Amino acid sequence: MKDTIRNIAIKLSSCYNARECNSIARYIVEEISGLSFTDILVKDTKFSEVDREKIEEITKRLLDGEPLQYVLGYSYFCDLKICVNNNVLIPRPETEELCRLIIERERNNSPKILDVCTGSGCIALSLKNGIMNSEVEGVDISEEALGVARINSQECKCDVDFFKYDVIEESPKITKKYDIIVSNPPYICQFEKEKMESNVLDNEPHLALFVSNEKPLVFYDKIAETGLNILSKGGKLYFEINPLFHNELHNMLSLKGYSNIEIIKDINERKRFIVCTKT
Repeated sequence: MKDTIRNIAIKLSSCYNARECNSIARYIVEEISGLSFTDILVKDTKFSEVDREKIEEITKRLLDGEPLQYVLGYSYFCDLKICVNNNVLIPRPETEELCRLIIERERNNSPKILDVCTGSGCIALSLKNGIMNSEVEGVDISEEALGVARINSQECKCDVDFFKYDVIEESPKITKKYDIIVSNPPYICQFEKEKMESNVLDNEPHLALFVSNEKPLVFYDKIAETGLNILSKGGKLYFEINPLFHNELHNMLSLKGYSNIEIIKDINERKRFIVCTKT
């Protein structure tokens, strides 16, 4: 198996740097074998012909520029195995930070939570899994994404309802009351595309990534406005945000009457999250 890791890394060297090659190769072998890296080093285990063919196919797709998570069909997120395909975004570490922040703050409560722009459902499912007495729903405009989220709900054994909702048109009207609205909406401007990796641009759904240069806060504005009607008194908004617009978003939320507005940095010291309260 050590030779297999080495061979995969060599093949990937035309597309990835040495560190990435070794990391990806090791991950592939661990996933296909079901063994830890320590066991791989210690045991003299051989791959079956079927497994060798799987590894060849995975390597080929990676060389074609497809992200590893789509190739495998899943990603790990907040201790859950989340199914992903090109109808949903690959969950990011920053989003996991947001979920852990919410779980830490709300784990002793029994909140009713709405996840807007849910995608794969990773946020909704991790909150349901991490906050014992929560009631969680997720909404998205994409039927394909909702299909993935429902599969994840079943696979993760998390009781979360997912339904179609167009946040821009506010349709259908939401009449329930929630204690928390959380969202990681589209927030990357068109002008930022040139700095992005091609495997993201070529594979992940642009509907879930991009907003216009002219209206970078359009989703936040709509969600915050909706929150004024469906959040209970003292209810909270939790947003993942584009660090470029943290001041504008802070001002917008303040003008709408939200209080206790916090801007929180991610692990890379970027202003990545906003939390506020409906008074």
